[in-house]
Amino acid sequence: MGYLKILVIGEIGSGKSSIVYRLAYNSFTEKYKATIGCEFGMKSFCIDGDEIKVQLWDLAGQDRLNLVSRVYCRDASGAIVVADLNDRESMQKAPLWKRSVDENISGADGNSIPMILCLNKVDLVHQDKPSESTLRELANQHGFLNAFCTSAKTGENIEEALEYLIRSVKDRIIKTMCATESILLNLEDHTKKLESRRSKKCCS
Repeated sequence: MGYLKILVIGEIGSGKSSIVYRLAYNSFTEKYKATIGCEFGMKSFCIDGDEIKVQLWDLAGQDRLNLVSRVYCRDASGAIVVADLNDRESMQKAPLWKRSVDENISGADGNSIPMILCLNKVDLVHQDKPSESTLRELANQHGFLNAFCTSAKTGENIEEALEYLIRSVKDRIIKTMCATESILLNLEDHTKKLESRRSKKCCS
């Protein structure tokens, strides 16, 4: 598992490109143009001794949910749904982005691919930010693995969120491989038993 494709989706202005830029270059700039189509960023992680390269697919938000198609979802291992913590509409649309991906792709085990929710621009929040229990409740309510308050500007929780997603993807892949191996072993054992029975019948 040396390479993973991760989708970065959400409403326009939520900070998707800023998050990708922060991850890829550990930097931030105010000078962004709206993404047209899809842009990419790369990030490498060392997880439990394994080097994992992540290709981040930054999908255009101005096209709303129209661009989250099978073309973009193909071979995706996970997704980050980004919402602006200071924008009610952006927050309300986040579950719709997840649903759009769920409708277009599933993992090898038949379940939805792992997805997390990033409530971005926490550096602009003037009141108390959501508590951990509130974030967990929000994630559970909408089927996300977890939710994080993030800031592409300061870097707060950006790498932590992606690493959490990568670990979840890795665990899912390992479980699927183990289940497949178990099925193959059971099949092999069953085949040997059948061959043994046939052999006994032939010799009797």
